[in-house]
Amino acid sequence: MTSNSVTDEIAAALRESMSPRDRLASWTFRWSLSSGQLVCAQCQASLSANQPEANFIHRPGCRARREDQPWRELESLLGAVAMRQPLRR
Repeated sequence: MTSNSVTDEIAAALRESMSPRDRLASWTFRWSLSSGQLVCAQCQASLSANQPEANFIHRPGCRARREDQPWRELESLLGAVAMRQPLRR
């Protein structure tokens, strides 16, 4: 087993053990939204909100390159947070 696969397994286990709110907070450290574009915090590559089903293409050498569906991940996280606690008005 390579060190990258071990690191990936540890990262996945940590993400799964986090609460939905903590996972959403973690997402915001890896991604940003700007003018309808989702931007990778590592490589600054972007993907339009008009293409939520498209795979995200990171720049060569990006450490976050294993994450290729950030729009789906955001949708899932927002749903999980909303299900756990009603929105306050």
